[in-house]
Amino acid sequence: MKHRILISLVTALLVGACAAPTVAAPDAKERGRLSTKMVNLSSAVDTYFADLAEAPIDSDTSILQNATRHDPRLLAPEFEPYLLKVQYQKSYAVLLLCSKDAGRAIMEDAGCSARLDRQLTHAAPCEFTLLVKQGCQVEGADPQ
Repeated sequence: MKHRILISLVTALLVGACAAPTVAAPDAKERGRLSTKMVNLSSAVDTYFADLAEAPIDSDTSILQNATRHDPRLLAPEFEPYLLKVQYQKSYAVLLLCSKDAGRAIMEDAGCSARLDRQLTHAAPCEFTLLVKQGCQVEGADPQ
């Protein structure tokens, strides 16, 4: 009897885990809205970083709040269903937008550039890939 209950419990957990909802990638229309907002947000973080003497030790959330203090609308509600990560690269800002569970990267942007640097339409891990060099030379960006 105990084995039957244990087997039933394990089976229920496995089925529940497999049936857990996955976060779908945004469609083309949503990507368009997000990319414009992402470029504006990464630019604000880049400006914030330019005033810092060294890399910030704050959480990503704190950095985003500090960088948008002048205009909180930059942290648009469209970002709420996602995870925003921030990276400091020698005074340049790189932002990475991922699924909320951090399982999939969606787009990545260096704040010093005028366009969205990287769109991911295929499954990719939520990891930074862009490298910003002196003069805002962005390595790893999508071709123009």
